[in-house]
Amino acid sequence: MSLNTNTIRKDFPILGREVRPGIPLVYLDSTATTQKPFAVLQAMDKF
Repeated sequence: MSLNTNTIRKDFPILGREVRPGIPLVYLDSTATTQKPFAVLQAMDKF
C-alpha cells in the first residue's frame, strides 16, 4: 500500500505554503505541536 502524499498535504492548509518559490514547506512534527486537518478546522469554526 502506498500513500499519496499530495492528497494528504491537501488536508493540512499550512503544507500549501512555500518557503521559497518552488520549495514546499516541510513540517517535522514534534511533541509540542500538531497540525490539524482542514476538516477539523472547519468543524472548529462552526462551533
